Amino acid sequence: MNVFLTLLLLLAPVKVEQGRFTIFKDGKRMGRRGSGYVVEGKTTIGNDVISSQMELDEKLAVTSYRASSPEGSIQVKVTPPVSELQSIVQGETSTADFRFPEGGVILDNNFFHHYLILLYRVQVGQSSFSIFVPHDLRVGAATVRPAGPRTYNLDVGEVKLQATIDADGSLMKLAVPAANVVVQR
Repeated sequence: MNVFLTLLLLLAPVKVEQGRFTIFKDGKRMGRRGSGYVVEGKTTIGNDVISSQMELDEKLAVTSYRASSPEGSIQVKVTPPVSELQSIVQGETSTADFRFPEGGVILDNNFFHHYLILLYRVQVGQSSFSIFVPHDLRVGAATVRPAGPRTYNLDVGEVKLQATIDADGSLMKLAVPAANVVVQR
């Protein structure tokens, strides 16, 4: 999996998170929008380019999400109690209402910065999360547990990951040992 990202993220406590993984985002800045945040990413796998934009409130709760790929796009508007999902595949548009999990997190496996948001929420005391995987249209659960100094084990459904952060809380490495995949800054 070859992916590139330049990640800039402004979160409370206010600091700029900037990093280079094997993913990059055209040098575009992610930062505050009103009282929340905007997080953007772009992934290149072979010749295919996929992109995402997620808007979060001041507590890092998702308010909207959009992802696009050569096959189509998906857009989620989170409005409790009923949220809206719109997908476009091969020119065909469909819409559905669904219940986005309260306090839920969007985890799209194509965008590593989604795990960074999860780790920021861990730093404010949360360790269990309801998750929504947009491309699978699946709701599930994730847990994050400390595994050592600046290292965390993440259980996301059937997938086990390990995340390493630096002293400032920046994501330095994300590994999926069972798949022999490592994403490193």
